[in-house]
Amino acid sequence: MNPRAARLFRAALLVALACAWALASACVARAAQGRRGGGQGQAKAVAPRGGDSSLVRNAAALLQAGRLEEAESAARGAVSADPRDAEAHALLGVILVQRGRQTDAERELREAVRIDPKSTGALTNLGVLLVRTNRADEAVKTFEEVLRLAPGHAQAAYNLAVLYVTRKDYARAIPLLERMAEAKGGAESSDVSPLLTLADAYAHAGRAEDAARLSDTIERRAGDDPRVLFTLGLALADAGADERAAHLFTRTNELRPNTYEVLYNLGVALFNLDRLDGARKALQAAATLRPEEPEVFFRLGLVASAKGESANALGLWQRAVMLRPAYAEAYFMMAEELVKNHRNETAVPFYEQAVEHDPSQPIYHVRLGVAHFRARRYQQARETFERALARFPDNAVLYYLAGYAARAEGQFDVALKAFRRSVELQPDNAAAYANLGFLAEERGQHDEAERLLRRALALDPDNYPATYDLGRLLVRLKRYDEALPLLERGAALGKEDPGVHYQLFLVYSRLRRKEDADRELATFKRLDEARKAVDSGAGAKTEELPPPDTTAPAKSDAPPAPKKPPGN
Repeated sequence: MNPRAARLFRAALLVALACAWALASACVARAAQGRRGGGQGQAKAVAPRGGDSSLVRNAAALLQAGRLEEAESAARGAVSADPRDAEAHALLGVILVQRGRQTDAERELREAVRIDPKSTGALTNLGVLLVRTNRADEAVKTFEEVLRLAPGHAQAAYNLAVLYVTRKDYARAIPLLERMAEAKGGAESSDVSPLLTLADAYAHAGRAEDAARLSDTIERRAGDDPRVLFTLGLALADAGADERAAHLFTRTNELRPNTYEVLYNLGVALFNLDRLDGARKALQAAATLRPEEPEVFFRLGLVASAKGESANALGLWQRAVMLRPAYAEAYFMMAEELVKNHRNETAVPFYEQAVEHDPSQPIYHVRLGVAHFRARRYQQARETFERALARFPDNAVLYYLAGYAARAEGQFDVALKAFRRSVELQPDNAAAYANLGFLAEERGQHDEAERLLRRALALDPDNYPATYDLGRLLVRLKRYDEALPLLERGAALGKEDPGVHYQLFLVYSRLRRKEDADRELATFKRLDEARKAVDSGAGAKTEELPPPDTTAPAKSDAPPAPKKPPGN
């Protein structure tokens, strides 16, 4: 797996999710303060407008003092005194959140909103609770309602912007974050959190210049604060800005040396920049600090693989699965490394382990099926692809591969159905059209075969099977002049295929070009003998994995990078 392909394993938007969790805590804490003055732009549980206000104020003071049991009792007293007091219900909800009773808290917050649908404080805290209970869609609607009622509500705007970022809806997130940053003093704001989130959004939205400019500002403002530098580095790394991320992780490491998370993320960023020696050094240091962490050995294995150290890479990935027996990515990478070294049969059980431990990754099923196909276990290959299709019913590639395996089995009806479905899902699938053309030719449907093969070549002029099969079809139809340029093109695309040279021999013979015909016949015989020799010697030997070498590193982006900031 190359570095870019390996990035499929990267964890998505963990920084934004961390922000969402942080904003939830902050919002709930502020809600206990009650309303001071007439401001509407804060996520606070506002003071009561009716009933015994002293009871609510007392409950809020107890909450602020951390005396949660007494605060709950006082808030319940306020609710009993005036069941129609939305503020009392909202504050009780906040207190119950702090006590970890999410269901009861939600009931109280919803009751507050029912009593007073325009209570932005209750709505904001309800939105925060929805974030904390993994109901982002509901939370978005709730914060949007707050902003409809109070367009200047800063905390709701920030919460909503973070949720938009987690959804990759940067077009909506960025304007909210820009307005909030401007309202707080712009680049010189004392609150750097909106700036960090805005830089994250710029980077992910592809606004590299804006991200770089704001990152410069944040780094200058951060000074020697390792937490800000590290958080900014995580955001930029997640957006693929590895050069700047590596710089920030390096600075963080200088300020807080020997921190696992910093060294690990520095190693990942350097790996993505193909600075393999630096990546290895950082990851080895991380492994020394936490030898129980499987991710660091996984990545050390990736570095070793990138440096051509296959035995070492396999040993490091084996160490990773010893630490985490269900480590699907490590099993997959071991299988890929074995295939790279022509050990296809040995790779199969590792692909099987990857599928078993994480069946949600289509590529694991694909590579397992391909391994069976290479070993000419066509039925097992087809069954592997068909099992995957039960999980991924709209995957055009899996239908194509299932069809190809069925074709190799000689099950042409099964293959035909699979290829047709593949084309339905992916109309520009030249390979599927080429196979449909082959099947039509085998059925004697020459006109349909020619139409399908020409369609395949219109989509992909370099498609060798379509070029060869159309040339062969034209030879069958005795259209030798038309067949010749196709087969000559085919010989250039598939030089080692004896079949195309045999077809050229037939065409040259019919066109009375004896010298060319003799040359192609000789080429056909030579390649055919070579293929027979390879086929007779085919068969993979079983080999044991080498013991792990824990002194070297790894390459790719599979497990999510740890996101915990360096300690104080």
